[in-house]
Amino acid sequence: MFSHISAADLAGVLSNIYKANGRVTSAVFVSSDTAYSGHFMLETEKGYRVPAAISLNPLTDRVNGIFFGLAYKKDQTLTEARMALVALPGKTGLLVLHLGKNPETIEALNENSHFAVGSAFKLYVLGALLEKKVPWEKIFRLKEEDRSLPSGSLQGWPDGAPVTAHTLAAMMISESDNTAADALISRVGRRNIEAALPALGHSNPALLRPFLKTSEMFRLKADNAAALKYISLPPEEKYGFLEDLRAIRLSAAALRPSPFGLDKIEWPASPADLCRVMKYFSDKDDKAALDILAMNPGLHMPEGGFLYAGYKGGSQPGVFSTTWLLKNKKGEWFCLSAAWNDEKDALEEGKFLEIMQGAVTALAAQ
Repeated sequence: MFSHISAADLAGVLSNIYKANGRVTSAVFVSSDTAYSGHFMLETEKGYRVPAAISLNPLTDRVNGIFFGLAYKKDQTLTEARMALVALPGKTGLLVLHLGKNPETIEALNENSHFAVGSAFKLYVLGALLEKKVPWEKIFRLKEEDRSLPSGSLQGWPDGAPVTAHTLAAMMISESDNTAADALISRVGRRNIEAALPALGHSNPALLRPFLKTSEMFRLKADNAAALKYISLPPEEKYGFLEDLRAIRLSAAALRPSPFGLDKIEWPASPADLCRVMKYFSDKDDKAALDILAMNPGLHMPEGGFLYAGYKGGSQPGVFSTTWLLKNKKGEWFCLSAAWNDEKDALEEGKFLEIMQGAVTALAAQ
């Protein structure tokens, strides 16, 4: 009896997995949370691994949950991950870095080139909270001007709702909540975040001035005339323009899914920049910040591969970015950061994430 998904839909899911990855040749038990659930790794004839999980209702012994993760190449190396990124259209970058007092590069591709990184900019907001010593328990009240568009859910909360800095940061990183990010930018201060960028390791802070709120990016993306005027203004005049921009109604319907303005209306950072901000977090060793980064690991973490996995990604039309802060079983810290920009063609999210899943797995085996 199928109550949450039809038999036909489940058959379609299984058929797509088979077509893309080949016949399953083995199913390896990985772990179990309870006596009625299990995590498995399916291996296929085409050399792919597919994470899977299943759970049973203890009262009926019927299946009440089933999950299939992103397939990835079983034996992909980090070098092969770099080569796969090179083969993608558009512009790609990668940095795999062994952190420590003297960081060592393991693999690199355009690691110092700046990319539009989408919501990965929120790492700088989190870092500025530490730099400016904002207490995690400090309470802010939501304002109408904080409201942005999804992702996230905070935009639906009532005016005046009290939220701590910790709650805003946790929602901003784990759910990529845009309203949480904008509220923190307002409370910490745009100029204060910009002043913190050198300490957070950004190689060219001028590229992030003004430090955009997500609501401002959405308004600019929805109004070509406003976007073109903003782009043409001298840097200092852009601040006042952004204040006036609040008069434009924020509307999801007005947005056009286009990579227009990737180099002008975005948050530029290089893979090396993002690894430096992740190193900042590992060096600071602030438990709350590290716990927040670890709330959503982004992709499947190999069982027993890492003692810690912190993550922030970003995406929008023409943009993908993934950055991990990882600690292996020896207690060594690593950063893995990759980006893909293309203003001409739609990005294949599944292909990019497949490459990165393989890279994460390869790094776990180092």
